[in-house]
Amino acid sequence: MKLNYKKSLKFMLLLITSILIATVSATVYYSATMQSQITVGTTWVKFISADDTPGGSAITDTSCSLSLSTLANSAIVYDKAVGLNNTYSGTRYIRLRHVSVTPNGTAPVSNFTYVKFYLLDASLAVQASLNYTTSDDNWSVTSTTGWKAITGGAIWYIKVETFSPTGATAGISCTITIAVDVQQ
Repeated sequence: MKLNYKKSLKFMLLLITSILIATVSATVYYSATMQSQITVGTTWVKFISADDTPGGSAITDTSCSLSLSTLANSAIVYDKAVGLNNTYSGTRYIRLRHVSVTPNGTAPVSNFTYVKFYLLDASLAVQASLNYTTSDDNWSVTSTTGWKAITGGAIWYIKVETFSPTGATAGISCTITIAVDVQQ
C-alpha cells in the first residue's frame, strides 16, 4: 500500500488547525452567586390621632381614613387632622403624593372648590402642601411634594382645609386618597 505523504500532511495540518481554532474560540466564563435574606421590618413613621381628628375616622400605624366635611360657601379647617410620629431615633424623609380622586369628570365635582392637605412640622409651620382644586367638573392636583426631613421622635401633622361654593348640594361626597411616602 502506497502512502500519499502530501495528503497525509494536508490532513494533519487541517486537524491541527481545527484543534487550534476550537481551543481559541471556546468561551470561558464563570458565575458569581448572590443570596439575600429579607426580613420584615417595622414602620418608623406612623399615623396617630391628633387634636382635630374627626369622629368616625379610622387610624392605624400605616393607614388613615378621615371623615371630613365641608359646607356651602364655607371653609372648614382641621388644623391637626392626623399626626405623623417618627418613632425612629434618626431622621426620616417624608412627602405627600396624590394617589386618586373620585368622582372626576362628573357634575358632583362642581360641589367642591378645593381640598388642601398641608404637611406641618412640630412648630405647625407649613413644610409642603398638596392642593386639589376644581374647574367645571374636573379635579386638578399639584405635583408630589419634595422630601422633608422629620427628626427622630418628632410629631408632625397633616392639616386639611375644605371649601365648597355657594349652592353646593348637601350629601354629595368625594374621596381623595393621598400617600405619605417615607424614605427608610
